[in-house]
Amino acid sequence: MEKGSRVHFVGVAGIGMSGLASVLASQGVHVSGSDLQSNRETDMLQSQGARIHRGHRADHVSEKLDALIVSSAISPDHEEVLAAKRHRIPVIPRLNAVARVLRKYRSVGVAGTHGKTTTTAMIATILKHQGRQPSYLIGADCPALGGNACLDSGEWFIAEVDESDGLLVNVHSEIAVLTNIGKDHLQTYEGLEDIEQTFSRYLGKSARQVLCIDDHRVAHLAESFPKAMTVGIDVTADLEARHLGYDRWLTSFDLYEQGSFVDRVTLPAPGNHNVRNALCALAAAQLTGLPLADAIHGLREFRLPHRRFELLEENGVTVVDDYAHLPEEIEASIHAIRSGWPGRRIIAVFQPHRYSRTKALGAEFGGAFAHADTVLVNPIYSACESQIPGTTSMKVVDAIRRDTDSVVRMIGTKDQTVRVLEETIEEGDFIISFGAGDVWKVTERLARILESGSFLHKIPC
Repeated sequence: MEKGSRVHFVGVAGIGMSGLASVLASQGVHVSGSDLQSNRETDMLQSQGARIHRGHRADHVSEKLDALIVSSAISPDHEEVLAAKRHRIPVIPRLNAVARVLRKYRSVGVAGTHGKTTTTAMIATILKHQGRQPSYLIGADCPALGGNACLDSGEWFIAEVDESDGLLVNVHSEIAVLTNIGKDHLQTYEGLEDIEQTFSRYLGKSARQVLCIDDHRVAHLAESFPKAMTVGIDVTADLEARHLGYDRWLTSFDLYEQGSFVDRVTLPAPGNHNVRNALCALAAAQLTGLPLADAIHGLREFRLPHRRFELLEENGVTVVDDYAHLPEEIEASIHAIRSGWPGRRIIAVFQPHRYSRTKALGAEFGGAFAHADTVLVNPIYSACESQIPGTTSMKVVDAIRRDTDSVVRMIGTKDQTVRVLEETIEEGDFIISFGAGDVWKVTERLARILESGSFLHKIPC
């Protein structure tokens, strides 16, 4: 997409689509887009001069367009897609459009089943605070970076590379980061072996690789990439973290390079999983030519993206919202609480995401909640999927009852969930919501109630 070209986005309100639209608008592309709803992202696009339509209609697509960009949620028979085909306008999936943007830059692509958003934000933060003026495209709002997308004057472009539709194999990044490999998006992949092969093809398109070998599947792939930079915790890796320490929102560790001590690193994010993300970020920054000492210094400025272990309230009770929606992610976040806030009672609110994912993975969620004291499970967030007969949140409830000693309850609505929390809350509780849907509404309401002090009389002073 060249300066002056005309591009229309179908599903423009999504975080990935709006970020790409913002980057193209900054490049001088005439951007338009449509979605069923408007939000903060579409408002920002309009301030950049983009024309945004609420709702979808075929006449949003004219023969003057040079391309139509679609999110993976848009079906081939969508009315605007069909209109583009009638006008012989190229229809380009979002990630293929990202790949086109990256060709103009030296680029770092960050992929993996978990942690790619946080790792991308870490790399962008490091380079930005060391004066490298990176461009970036991240899959969540990053308030400390001024948003999730930026087109700047530096030579490096840092991009999150999503694996959900398999199109990451079309991305050619100079440096490819792989955080881990897990079971997800089984509507695209036949299983873990297929997922692993796809990540391997992605890595093969890059000149350099950064691999977190704490994940045994990534360690297996590393055998095929002997020149890759490896990272991990207490393993033989090029960059290694040892002697981890935990203090609420801060995690510290000794950093070793090729077996030699470098420095004690303080990371403003909790948990082992964020240490692994930080190791990937430090390695990638070093491969861009930044001295490791400067990368460590830049990492101190990092702040977690929106909905990544996001603190909503601290008022005798800690309330956090987290995007984690896969078993490994939830387990990692609960472990971070146990490490950084020892002795606290953990109440988790979980909203399973998608019928297909719950059908495939529902039985695996039990162990993820083993270290939570109480788990409140809400109905499945469909994400526009059709209901699958026999697949409900009870699959998750049954798994938790089977695999843990946690108290677990199925609760039918978010309003009821808030009421249960109000009735059972105690001083010192750590309440965390998990899910990629709208479960954040529960903890956001609870945070507002806590802030107002309307039921603090229930909490012993």
